[in-house]
Amino acid sequence: MNIYRMDWTDSRVITAFDSKAAMITPILRNTAGCHVAFLKLNAGGNVGLHPAVGEQLFFVLEGEGWVEGGDGKRVMIKSGEAAFWSSGENHQSGSDHGLTALVIEGEDLVVRMSLTADEAE
Repeated sequence: MNIYRMDWTDSRVITAFDSKAAMITPILRNTAGCHVAFLKLNAGGNVGLHPAVGEQLFFVLEGEGWVEGGDGKRVMIKSGEAAFWSSGENHQSGSDHGLTALVIEGEDLVVRMSLTADEAE
């Protein structure tokens, strides 16, 4: 068994796509192209509009913010909720007060979470 620690000093600042106050810390990847990372958006931070390189799950662990997909509709999101974007879908995210998210990117991802009440309608 190995024990690992997550340290924001291992992060890199995201500046692409006019992003601000955003940093990402890679956690793992596999040979099939799946990537897992922690994303931190400080207050007023955002990751600007860009196409998803693969399917992507954006799971908010702490805080709240907003996400936007290919339809251009901005939706509020909070701790315990996740957004899913299809491969190639334009998307962006941001937060007025800060958030931490687990980001999983890959192909053929199967989301096993329940839809929110708004999405289930």
